[in-house]
Amino acid sequence: MEYFPIIEMPEKIQALVVERVASNSFQDLYRLRASCKLMKALADRRRVCHFYDVLSVPWGLNMCAELLKTCYAERNPSTLYIKGVQFIFTLNLEEERVSLMKLAADA
Repeated sequence: MEYFPIIEMPEKIQALVVERVASNSFQDLYRLRASCKLMKALADRRRVCHFYDVLSVPWGLNMCAELLKTCYAERNPSTLYIKGVQFIFTLNLEEERVSLMKLAADA
């Protein structure tokens, strides 16, 4: 199989690749980040946080609160879902929960 360098692709395509990798797994994203400076710069953009699958991370790992806040600000579907569950079970905010669950479902 012949390989082609991702660096030779347009930056928009590179960004799409990074976003897809981010939606696949955190491990793959951090491996991609470690591959070169360009990939690190693309992976560190805020927009990538929209694609993280936060629900696939084991909760025993104590995810950084700043990362969760950034994901929520980027309207990440899994963080919208988590916030909706928190609103209904912890804070009894029914209306806010429904709106967040709808946003998460539409994403």
